[in-house]
Amino acid sequence: MSAPVLESRRPAAGRLVGFALLLTAVSLGLCVFSAFPWTGSDPGAAVVRIAFKHVAAFEHAGLARSQEEIDKLPRHMRPTSPERAQTGRRVDTYLTVAVNGRVLLDLRYRPGGLRHDGPTFGYEELAVPPGRRLVEVTLADRQPEGAPEGSGRRWQLKEEVDIAPGRALLVEFSEETGLSVR
Repeated sequence: MSAPVLESRRPAAGRLVGFALLLTAVSLGLCVFSAFPWTGSDPGAAVVRIAFKHVAAFEHAGLARSQEEIDKLPRHMRPTSPERAQTGRRVDTYLTVAVNGRVLLDLRYRPGGLRHDGPTFGYEELAVPPGRRLVEVTLADRQPEGAPEGSGRRWQLKEEVDIAPGRALLVEFSEETGLSVR
């Protein structure tokens, strides 16, 4: 019986040279392109950034789980307060941004989740000319059905700020403090 002949697992010299040439070409290409960086926006422009995570009101007031439904949930999923026991679809959130009295952004955001029962997330960037600007931001819930007129939650910010060239102004939202400028 003769021993089986195994193929050599070492690649051929031509393959090694081809791989080295390919690696060298890719490395040189990266070096050349890194010498000419791409800029996404004008370096002299100013930017207003708006970021928020907002838990909107429920669309239909009073849709709460019964105590029996809550008792069926696993212990770690049970709501800790009666207002957290509510369930259903949340209302849309509206964001309006005006700079020096001119409306630059007027958008509607839908709540997250398959049943639209999660928080609403938003992030927007607006290029503005640098200098002293009056920034007005309004974040509002659409009024829930069956609620009295003007009962929708609303947060407003009206602030005069100086935005330097190449800088960004950040407008943040939190449930505790509302809208604030950084």
